[in-house]
Amino acid sequence: MVNQIITKNLREEKGLQIANAKSQVKRIEENFYAVQSQSGNGEYAVSMVDNEWICECPDNKYRHIMCKHIFAVEFSQRMKTEVKKGVVIQEVNVSTCVFCHSSNIKKFGVRHNKAGDLQRFLCGDCSKTFSINIGFERMKHNPQAITSAMQLYFSGESLRNTMRSLKLLGVEVSY
Repeated sequence: MVNQIITKNLREEKGLQIANAKSQVKRIEENFYAVQSQSGNGEYAVSMVDNEWICECPDNKYRHIMCKHIFAVEFSQRMKTEVKKGVVIQEVNVSTCVFCHSSNIKKFGVRHNKAGDLQRFLCGDCSKTFSINIGFERMKHNPQAITSAMQLYFSGESLRNTMRSLKLLGVEVSY
């Protein structure tokens, strides 16, 4: 009994090491992960079946115990939830000039571009005009197309398939 507790703690520690290492746990789908073996000889598939994690490694497959790969996936999921809790998206407040920080601003027409229309503002003190487009300044395409392309790329989609998907959104780009 004591021996089982010690080996579980050891597996848990190794799982934490795997989860903390860069690019060791890859999320393929919602409940399907690929975890690098610590020996460097390939990877193991970890998936959720009937609300239980299963792994194709010998520990889980033959001995039916929670292996370090399952612990790594669980730690990885916990870290992801903690990061999501810490992300706070603040509301964009246009109450001051971006150049001189004066509060003497007023709406000054609309800027038209391929991405859509953006409100322009005029500062009464420094006489400069500006528009707010946080995160997408100087971008050629609309924010939806840009974020879709990034999401497809980082989920492992090929560049040509990403191009085809963007074409459905009305965005003409090369691969």
